Amino acid sequence: EITHFRPDFIRTYNISQNSNTTAMIRHNLLLSIRNFKRYKGSFLINSIGLSTGLACALTIFLWVQDELKKDKFHANDKQLYQVLEHVNQGTGMITRQTTVGPMAKALANEMPEVQYAVTTTYEEKQTISIDRENYADAYGMHVSPDFFKLFSHELIHGKPEQVLIDKNSVVISESLAKQFFGSTEAAIGQHMTWQQHVDIKVSGVFKDIDKSSSSQFDFLLSFEKFWEANEWVQNWFNTMPRTYVLLYEGTNVNELNAKLKNIIKVKTDNQATHRSPFLTKYSDRYLYGEYENTVQSGGRIEYVNLFSIIAVFVLLIACINFMNLSTAKASRRLKEVGVKKAIGVNRKTLIFQYLSESIILSTIAMLIGLVLVALLLPQFNSITEKQLSLNFSFDLTLGLISIVLFTGFLAGSYPALYLSGFDAATILKGKLNRATGELWTRKGLVVFQFTLSVVLIVSVLVVYEQIAFTHNKHLGYNKENIILIEEEGSISPANEALTNELNKIEGVIGAAGIEHNMAGANGGTYSVNWPGKDTEDRTEFTRTAVGYDMIELLEVEFEDGRPFSREHAADSFAIIFNQAAIDYMNIEDPVGKTVKLWGNERQIIGVVKNFHYQSFREEIKPLFFYLAPHRANYYMVKLEAQNQDKA
Repeated sequence: EITHFRPDFIRTYNISQNSNTTAMIRHNLLLSIRNFKRYKGSFLINSIGLSTGLACALTIFLWVQDELKKDKFHANDKQLYQVLEHVNQGTGMITRQTTVGPMAKALANEMPEVQYAVTTTYEEKQTISIDRENYADAYGMHVSPDFFKLFSHELIHGKPEQVLIDKNSVVISESLAKQFFGSTEAAIGQHMTWQQHVDIKVSGVFKDIDKSSSSQFDFLLSFEKFWEANEWVQNWFNTMPRTYVLLYEGTNVNELNAKLKNIIKVKTDNQATHRSPFLTKYSDRYLYGEYENTVQSGGRIEYVNLFSIIAVFVLLIACINFMNLSTAKASRRLKEVGVKKAIGVNRKTLIFQYLSESIILSTIAMLIGLVLVALLLPQFNSITEKQLSLNFSFDLTLGLISIVLFTGFLAGSYPALYLSGFDAATILKGKLNRATGELWTRKGLVVFQFTLSVVLIVSVLVVYEQIAFTHNKHLGYNKENIILIEEEGSISPANEALTNELNKIEGVIGAAGIEHNMAGANGGTYSVNWPGKDTEDRTEFTRTAVGYDMIELLEVEFEDGRPFSREHAADSFAIIFNQAAIDYMNIEDPVGKTVKLWGNERQIIGVVKNFHYQSFREEIKPLFFYLAPHRANYYMVKLEAQNQDKA
């Protein structure tokens, strides 16, 4: 016999009979707060677990959102395409972004579907200045005059159709304008110097490039200037520039690709039959940039999918933890359920109450999670090289609300259904027997939770081991105690006087020039010919121009032969291959034999052991060194380990 009711129970009964939803929500909020105070330990554990899970999920959500919106901001997004090329190497197909210099002009003039076509070089760190004391190392590229008609980079000063007409013009960013001239207005018409020796005139200023753009640059020069200075870019055989087109609305891209497929064959009178250009949507290129045998096979979208799954897993673990804790402590609230049911509260009202409590707890956890994210974002940005922030845009706010509701309903659904399902009389008589299904459900949730935890822990260990592997694995050359100095303006590694001065510095073991930084393929050619080569073979050999002493400085090991030497004048016409190249060409006893490079005979004077210059996922590809100090873009300077600071 019940002799006393708490006022909350009577009030719950009255509200359950009343259709006033606002009053019910207010009452459930009051009950939730009282329960949180009463069971402080459970509330603390649940809030910490949920807030940590939500913080992880939210951080990943910010990263995924940033990835998905890359390059989507252009007003012409639906009609903006990039030209890529499928290349038949004879031994397989590859797909690349580089195109020929004349491609854009040909498309604009000969293809009625093309509204505008633009050629650009790639973003490269270069020197821009107004005098020898006031300069900046900034990223710039050469682009066609119609660049701003394709890409929605906002011009503060200047008209899109005019700023790049003059081949001696330059369009600079807002930041560069303020750095050099104090304001954007003052920059217009001013003269600057590019690479310390080319005079250019500021014709426009654009807003700093948004981080949602995959292409980041600080200034733009005229491609016509690049065209005139580099004769090799004017033919249909050499590739390096990138080509973009703006199509008219309604264009059938598949039909246009069919027309583009043979354009290089036609332009070269069937001399270059191994390259097939095609169009792909520009904004898709960032996420879907990988091809395998001419078929799109993935790209960064794989990481987006992977991290999205990880976020869901982390959130599931947090929710299951909440469910298990809630059902484990259910006995503390069984009498409450029994009394409420005895005075007429229906199951629907109880489910609503417990789901409300779960959503309130999720909201509290989200607020704590937001604080955690705000504290961790600087470090996360440093790791991911992004600039993510908690700007509460419509998308982010909608995402937060969705996560809170999803988490609240998921975490609270089982406890709500579990607690509200008991019979009042059975509870009050104390004859409650838990069903076998209930026990198996809880055990299943625990097993599932721990399985996900183990999967994520093992994944972390695998990633850690892979990072350790990349840090510790010997590359095949000695990179320790070497500093890299990039060419700026008129200073070039071809300057033997500067190399000699560097070698005189106390603590410097040696200095030499090289074409690139040994991290990635700098460029390649299929114009290596040897006796017995298949005429259809277009396999690309990585080329590396070096100065004297560079191979010795890097301590690249030789299988046979010797490095370039000042004592041998003929070394200017010599070549050194890696072992992968010799194996591919199937040349026995290679030292002393000759091959043809770019139509000229070169004698093989050495073979180096294979070394890594690309990702460890890549097989080591054929590579050759050739002596060309004037083509080098860097100095490498090796220091004594014990005397580095002074040097």
